[in-house]
Amino acid sequence: MVVDDDAVLRKLVSDQIARMGFDSTPASSGEEALAALARSDYDVVLLDIRMPGLSGLDTLREIRKVEDAPEVIMLTADTSLGTGLEAMRLGAYDYLTKPATLDEIEAVVRKADEKRKLVRQNASLKDAVRQPSDEAQSSLVYRSKAMEGLVALAETAARADSTVIITGESGTGKDALARFIHSRSARADSPMLSVNCAALPESLFESEFFGHERGAFTGATATKRGLIEAADGSTLLLDEVGEMPLQTQVKLLTFLEEGTFRRVGSTRDREADVRVIAATNRNLAEDVNAGRFRTDLFYRLNVISLHVPPLRQRREDIPALAEHFIAAFRERFSRPALNLSEEAQQRLASYDWPGNVRELRNCLERAAALATSDTIEAEQVVAPDAAKTSEGKSPASGVAPATLEQLERQHIQRVLEETGGNRERAAAILGISARTLYRKLREYEA
Repeated sequence: MVVDDDAVLRKLVSDQIARMGFDSTPASSGEEALAALARSDYDVVLLDIRMPGLSGLDTLREIRKVEDAPEVIMLTADTSLGTGLEAMRLGAYDYLTKPATLDEIEAVVRKADEKRKLVRQNASLKDAVRQPSDEAQSSLVYRSKAMEGLVALAETAARADSTVIITGESGTGKDALARFIHSRSARADSPMLSVNCAALPESLFESEFFGHERGAFTGATATKRGLIEAADGSTLLLDEVGEMPLQTQVKLLTFLEEGTFRRVGSTRDREADVRVIAATNRNLAEDVNAGRFRTDLFYRLNVISLHVPPLRQRREDIPALAEHFIAAFRERFSRPALNLSEEAQQRLASYDWPGNVRELRNCLERAAALATSDTIEAEQVVAPDAAKTSEGKSPASGVAPATLEQLERQHIQRVLEETGGNRERAAAILGISARTLYRKLREYEA
């Protein structure tokens, strides 16, 4: 928005703004500017200081009261330093002395716009990953001795502030355990950040992790802070870390060893204090032997190792988890009387859950959403044949029990059939990335 009582100047600056690729709105007074700001969102305001009616400084004071206020650049014909300093004290991004050249205006507008984008980007990133400590605590629902011991180890690990690697099959709750560790650490007051390495295109890894400078590559129209910089003072979870490209592994190792990094396109080293927790469903030791994962990074991440057992090895947790999820669905679907029949509970406990806790949750969500009565019956949670197979009891006597790999394959194929072959939807139901699903399907074809 260009705010000035001089119509000629408004037109001149607005035309220049348009040539820069921005949309602009003219305003002839402070009152008109505030009215426009109440109707629409602006990134940058060019504001004249001396105007009839509401002065530029008074207008600036009002703009700074607005939630998510734009960056303000003051225009002044007063060559004394005092006016500009007063504007900066009140929260202006910068000020220009009239008559400013169009090049000067363009330079400061672009810088203000970059700052605006950076502030919004970081705010949205932190809001997206913010999770209160009590939510992290409540997500660890268990009754088994195996989980009791694991949580005790996690409590100890939380206080150590060392790197942690969490292993376990897909859907076992590695992310929940990582959030629990963060919630019990000295960094709990800052939001934990999380990134799924399998979901990032290889070409974007370095920029997403370390950020980039404006002009570092085609499309880099503004400076961007990366995850490492945004997580300064907090915890960064690297989910599915085994999917990280080797080139990024080298730079991550350097950061873990030295605490420094460089944005893409920069020659300046920056520092960040970040605790890294890595999670994977892969055997990283095998990946190291196969040359897919760096040995030095593996040992640097593997300072504290925690393994989350699959649900079939801690069946005592199934009833507690089922009740936890049903309680959440009662509220979500406004069904306060929703419950599981006794037979449904027994069938849930007898099934092996190759997709683990995530599959259990998705199964119960589907049953709760489609239930026509307040009682969810056994047939709505696990098919009878699947439950028998998971118990090692084939419908045909004398047949050997299915292996875990066979069960996983059968389950994936069943979900693909239910989604009509839609792999993206199937991956979402299974609780895995589309990339992981594609890899499994290739393995089945081999």
